[in-house]
Formats: sequence, structure tokens, C-alpha cells
Amino acid sequence: MKKSLIVGLRLLGMLLVAHALMLIGADEISTLESKGIRTIRSLAEILTLYGLDPEAWEMALPAPLANGLMTILSWPGWAVLAGLGGALGLLARPHD
Repeated sequence: MKKSLIVGLRLLGMLLVAHALMLIGADEISTLESKGIRTIRSLAEILTLYGLDPEAWEMALPAPLANGLMTILSWPGWAVLAGLGGALGLLARPHD
């Protein structure tokens, strides 16, 4: 792989992990504000906050793919982003 592609993937992985950490912090602040009631936002909720509509994606896909997508969108947003960022970091790690 080209060095610039590897650097780009590593940076993207770091940004995704950093964003996941911010989402964990936001969920913790929401939990404190609601007097201890655990608040964990799903990826669908996070995308909706950013102005994207994940339900429109579901309608555009065939049923098996839509079911898989909706399963992933129901997971905590921080977990999905941390998993993607970690995977990209492992993929772009330096090889000796």
C-alpha cells in the first residue's frame, strides 16, 4: 500500500476513536443530567442528530441487508465508531 494511504487510514482510525470517546463522554453527561438513568445513544440517534435519516437507507435496501443495517444502527454509537477506528488502525499498522 502507498504510504499516503496508510497514513490517511491511520488518521481516519484515530479520528473515529476520538469521536467514540467524545460520544462516551456525552452519554455519561446525559446520564448524570438524568439523575443516574443510564443514557446510551444508538448510532441511528447519533446520525439523526447530525441531520442524516437512517430510515431512508433502510427503505432503499433489500430486506436482508436492511435488517443487518438496522441491527448495526441499533448498537451504541461509540461502540461502532471505536470498532471501525480500531479496525482501521490495525489494518494500517506499520509492518516490519
